[in-house]
Amino acid sequence: MKSFWSALVAGFFVALCTMYGASGATEASFASTESVHSTLLPAIAFIEAPVVMAGDLTQRFPQGSRLVRMTPGVQPSSLIPLTPEFFAAADPQVSFDGTRILFSAQQTKGASWQIWEMAVDGSGLRQITHCPRDCLKPAYLPQNQIVYTSVRGQGAQRASAVYVCQENGEGVHPITFGPGNFQMETVLHSGRILVSAESPLLAASSPRRSRTLFTLRPDGSGMALLRDEATTNQNRTGAVELADGTILFLESKKAAADAAGGQLAWIHPGTLRASILTGPSSVYGSAAQLQAATLVVAKENSARPSNRNFNLYAFDLAGKSLGDVLYRNAKASSVQAVPLVPHALPQIYWSILHPTAQTGRILCLDSYVSKDALNGRLAGRIAKVRVLTLDQPGNLERIVGDAPVESDGSFYATVPADIPIRFELMGPKGEILHAQRSWIWVRNGEDRGCQGCHDSPSFAPANHFPQALRRFDTPTPLGGALQAQHLMHP
Repeated sequence: MKSFWSALVAGFFVALCTMYGASGATEASFASTESVHSTLLPAIAFIEAPVVMAGDLTQRFPQGSRLVRMTPGVQPSSLIPLTPEFFAAADPQVSFDGTRILFSAQQTKGASWQIWEMAVDGSGLRQITHCPRDCLKPAYLPQNQIVYTSVRGQGAQRASAVYVCQENGEGVHPITFGPGNFQMETVLHSGRILVSAESPLLAASSPRRSRTLFTLRPDGSGMALLRDEATTNQNRTGAVELADGTILFLESKKAAADAAGGQLAWIHPGTLRASILTGPSSVYGSAAQLQAATLVVAKENSARPSNRNFNLYAFDLAGKSLGDVLYRNAKASSVQAVPLVPHALPQIYWSILHPTAQTGRILCLDSYVSKDALNGRLAGRIAKVRVLTLDQPGNLERIVGDAPVESDGSFYATVPADIPIRFELMGPKGEILHAQRSWIWVRNGEDRGCQGCHDSPSFAPANHFPQALRRFDTPTPLGGALQAQHLMHP
């Protein structure tokens, strides 16, 4: 009886391998692989492409790409193509139960990118989005939702924002507003979303701007800088969260348009600053946690200057060192590898926004606080704060209104929701004492607080009751005709 069951299991295994090998997908012509060496590691899915370009999300794979799966340690001939019907594929993400893959793809060259889903064996392919332009970089959210990046416009008006919808493609809505070219990075264990955006968040768009990391809730509220490290010469993208809450990402000193990768860097929970894991001469294209102390990384092959493609390696987190080659193709790059295993469901964030509200509220505790000023405080007396918005397209500024600033520097105002806003602090004679340049937003019904004007997110505010909350006529309503126009054209 024991030999019977052993034979039965062996036969089932052979049949399963045959099924995967006969999935209807033929291997692409750019495969020229070498043998690999590995220990027991989970199966992975990744993107293989002849050319990987920096810059525009929609132009990363100009000669096409494919989504494939393999088990590290086996022969390259066992590579299973999953997207033979597409010209290009990108951005694979695995469902929380480990059974499905979410990805973006172009059906034909020049077609718009859309979000698709399939089972990990390539079956059950279905299209989720039907975007008028391009939709890329998706991720799963709890409660049967997904989040992704939408790219719209042409030329100088080309911009990106982050959207959320149901897994069936319904209920599409934006969760970022205004300039910054927001792009989806990952969903954190806390339920928050990690995005990258241009820094600072200015209206003047330039492909050579740097990018940094921001967090926000799945409903678009509470947007904040991840750490107080935004500089003009850094480019942070490709972020993932490790099991212990560490944020791992790619950092490059090149402008965003020039960076196809960078050094590996991370921010541990509770730390204020990021630290670099790898040397400046090494260029990585992606990273993901493969096992507890092991990453799967795409590293550029600098040994071949004429063909600097990316190969997949194991990376030891404890020793901060490169390990075995997991997959190498002399004719193509291998990037964006993800393990095909279940992973923890993020915490569910229950939104307290009001869908019918057209306004939100801003509470500033002390507008004199500013990391731009000497000793961290602005000089002079602040009499009021002016709120401005940005009409798009055209990037024309318009005054929303003015609110009084109390003697302790606090103010409290109601502003139109879901539009970009910024602030100017005014003196008693109407002079501008300090102007915020970055654009932010307030969601419908959101109560958004800040410590001061361009304050550091690294420090907690002083524990006191602001005078602005003692007024009987607060929050000061701002908007007027602008608010009425927003009500007619949401």
